[in-house]
Amino acid sequence: MHTLSKGGTVSGIMIWAGGLLLALAVGGALYAGAARTVHDDAEQRFDNLTYGAQNSLATRVKSYSDLLRGLEALFRTTDQLTRRQFHDYVGGLDIPRQFPAIESLNYAVAVTPARRAAYIAGVRADASLTPGGYPDFSIRPPGERPEYTVLTYLEPGALLAERMGVDIGANPLVAQALAQARDSGEVSASGQVIMIKGPPAHLGLGMRLPVYRNGMPQGSVEERRAAYLGSVGIGFGVARLVHSALERSALEPLHLTLYSAAEPLPAAGALRIAPQDRLLFNDDGDLAAAPPRPGSDADYFDRVLPVVYQGGAWKAHFRVRKTELYSGFDRYFPWLALAVGLAGTLLIYGYIYTLYRSRRSAVAQRTLLDTVLDSVDAYVYMKDADLRYRYVNARTASILGRSVQQVIGRQDGELMLGDAAAAAQRTEREVFHSGVKFVGEERFVDAQGQVHHLWSVKVPLGLPGPVTGLIGLSTDVTELHRLKEQADAASQAKSDFLSNMSHEIRTPMNSIIGMAHLALKSVADTRQRDYLQKIYHSGQHLLGLINDILDFSKIEAGKLELEVLDFRLDTLLANIASQLGDAAAVKGLSLQFDIAPDLPQRWRGDPLRLEQILLNLASNAIKFSDHASIFVRVRHAEERGSHTLLRFEVQDRGIGMNQEEVAQLFRSFHQADPSTTRKYGGSGLGLVISKQLAELMGGKVGVYSQPGLGSTFWFTARLEKSAQASDDGIAEVEPEVLDVIRGASILLVEDNIFSQQVGCELLEDAGATVCVAGNGREALALLARQRYDCVLMDVQMPEMDGFETTRHIRADPRLAGLLVIAMTANAGSEDRARCLEAGMDEFLTKPIAPNLLFHLLAKWFRLRGGIGGPGGMGHAQQAGRAGAKTPLARAIPERRDTAILDLATLALTFSNDAVKMRKYAQLFLDTARDGIAEMEQALALEDLGRLADLGHRSKSSALAVGAHAFAALCTSIEALRLGGEVPQARALLAALGPALAQVAEQISLEFATSDTP
Repeated sequence: MHTLSKGGTVSGIMIWAGGLLLALAVGGALYAGAARTVHDDAEQRFDNLTYGAQNSLATRVKSYSDLLRGLEALFRTTDQLTRRQFHDYVGGLDIPRQFPAIESLNYAVAVTPARRAAYIAGVRADASLTPGGYPDFSIRPPGERPEYTVLTYLEPGALLAERMGVDIGANPLVAQALAQARDSGEVSASGQVIMIKGPPAHLGLGMRLPVYRNGMPQGSVEERRAAYLGSVGIGFGVARLVHSALERSALEPLHLTLYSAAEPLPAAGALRIAPQDRLLFNDDGDLAAAPPRPGSDADYFDRVLPVVYQGGAWKAHFRVRKTELYSGFDRYFPWLALAVGLAGTLLIYGYIYTLYRSRRSAVAQRTLLDTVLDSVDAYVYMKDADLRYRYVNARTASILGRSVQQVIGRQDGELMLGDAAAAAQRTEREVFHSGVKFVGEERFVDAQGQVHHLWSVKVPLGLPGPVTGLIGLSTDVTELHRLKEQADAASQAKSDFLSNMSHEIRTPMNSIIGMAHLALKSVADTRQRDYLQKIYHSGQHLLGLINDILDFSKIEAGKLELEVLDFRLDTLLANIASQLGDAAAVKGLSLQFDIAPDLPQRWRGDPLRLEQILLNLASNAIKFSDHASIFVRVRHAEERGSHTLLRFEVQDRGIGMNQEEVAQLFRSFHQADPSTTRKYGGSGLGLVISKQLAELMGGKVGVYSQPGLGSTFWFTARLEKSAQASDDGIAEVEPEVLDVIRGASILLVEDNIFSQQVGCELLEDAGATVCVAGNGREALALLARQRYDCVLMDVQMPEMDGFETTRHIRADPRLAGLLVIAMTANAGSEDRARCLEAGMDEFLTKPIAPNLLFHLLAKWFRLRGGIGGPGGMGHAQQAGRAGAKTPLARAIPERRDTAILDLATLALTFSNDAVKMRKYAQLFLDTARDGIAEMEQALALEDLGRLADLGHRSKSSALAVGAHAFAALCTSIEALRLGGEVPQARALLAALGPALAQVAEQISLEFATSDTP
């Protein structure tokens, strides 16, 4: 261990020493680069300064030449410009402020020897500026010359005594410059530099411009010489010109020396200071000392630039110490670059070294992880957004029949059979789209054809952002699945046995009870009646026990389904009272019902199962009570969206129970006190079934009890709020809803004549055009010939049912977007799912509430942008129709048997229109009688399938008019398709006739009452 540690330390020191050397090399390179950058920036600033100074000098010299042209232009304004006019013009130029370097402005006249005397006399007599003239004027120096160029006008006036009358052409260099200017017509510089004594002494230069006689041609040299009058000129100090051209702030870092070029400037290449060039200006003021030569000092930037003006050229030598152009940051920038290079390189080197160490550690960890995951008894894998494998453990690769390398980067479709791959990808795409992990069972067939059942967990990666992949872990539960199938088979066999035994016992029990009932009507002997009554009551008790066993077996097998129907609470409790009232009265008990005042009466749920629970709890309360009252209460427990949790309570003052006995309740085949079985009877299944039914309805059960004080059993159930009209009357449909429906073309597909007539009249009253088809084939034929806005589709029909018809519609491209609404008396969740899976857009349960139907149609028509046809009946017509309706429901007596005929349902269907209610009630009786006749024919042929179809059709009509007892018998007949028997069918059919007779009697009673004034 010690040797390894020491070796690792030495290796680490060597690695960091190499990193330090690399950092020094990088830092040195950065230092050199930064120094070069600072030098280049300073040189650029120097260039900017020098070129700016060059431009300023050239601009100032040009302004002086422009002034000279202004003087020449003054002479062209008149043939005889007087001294006074010249003086006034110059005075207006504000020379000291605008042109501070100019020391003189003058006009020199060209005089020939022949005109010399006249010229001198004219000047002496000129009194335009001085009243006495200039009596002492003469041309200097004296002597005869071929021509003279005499200074005649001079400003400022102090120069008159010194310079007036001087023949400037007497100097050969000046004469040469004057001749050049005369012949070219351009500005010419003076031919020599003048040392002006001062104070202080300084160098001066001059520029001259020829003046020609007005009106004479000047196109050639001869013409210009003939028209030549003289020249105007200016004299200026070089130092003052430089200082006026360059601001002091610009000169501070620069050193400038100015030379007059002795020779013409070269067309290309760098300028150099020649020995014969004349020094004109030195910023240190010393013109005698030789200034530094260009390139003589490496600590300085220097450059020679030309300053060209009309008539001459200068050489400007600019110099500046390099450090004077460095900013404060420039002085530290190279050292900062060195420090950053050192530190940055060490950091990056350390980061890379750390990554290297981390990579080695990650490889080791990956190896360890692979070892662990390969040892796990599960299939572990990871996929990317394209559902390609990015990781698999050895077990996953093995079940796929490939090596790990062959699996990585491939999709399931490349590794599995088609169905298995498609199923896996569907699940995984759902995980990607929803972002929710999947937990469930999957089926997989391996390369050898063996079926594996896998319990899989698939978790999305990348949340809360977009899903970028998933991790899956699947456990092989094939053995558990086999054991479960065996257990399910055993459970199913038990349930089937119980169900078959219940049915086998039920048939002779019905005969025993029925025969005992008939015998009781005809036997008068007291002893025989006692025997028969015991047989009858024992049979009823045994039949109840059989029903409990059958329900229990259905619940255990998961085959008990809840219906979703509209019902009334008061009707539900009235049924309880009618069934248990006599039993309670025999024991001297009273049943009292209490519905919270704020609860509506109409709800949607399974009233049969609610009634079953309440009957069980209330019958138990009667069984275990000997005095006082039994209270049945309904209260509001919880509101959530369109669903409400209702709480039902049954309270008694019976024997009660202690806590140990309460804890044993709700268990199969168990009672709180076994001794009560002998005293009170019962199988111990009722509470268990009640608990399971309540849980199926989204609720719970419970009990509060004390020995000797009684018990309060309660349960909750989650119910939907009914979409039908309120209890206070039939609500009118909103006009805007009818406006949307009006003019719609609707195809009603219904095999029941009664339902056809009801549907047609309701929709036509709403302003729609209705066409009727008796089955699916007729509907498809009509759809092929005409366009419809909507199809109202019954589900169970002969020849072709609603499911197959809808699939044909969706398969036709012309009809694929047609609105199809299912209408069925089956209200289970499976029925709804089956309708939507077939391609239907919406689902309605029978009996159809008109308001619900109209609102549903209006909603879908709005979503689809309206209908194709014009409107029908207007608002005024509707108002007339509404006013003609008779509120029949208010005239109906309160005491009626709603189990036989709930007239409120009929009133709701036909908006309380008494005429229609009477008409369709009678129509129902006719169609029901026809239906019973067809059922008898089917029973004679022992065709239970046909019998079940006819039962379904009659159930729809019965529910539409509110004949609930008759509809319940039809429902039982419909259920025969699931394993019914002929004797059972015969018993049910035998009960249909009396039930229909009761409905007919109730209809006669109701409408006779409504006709009573």
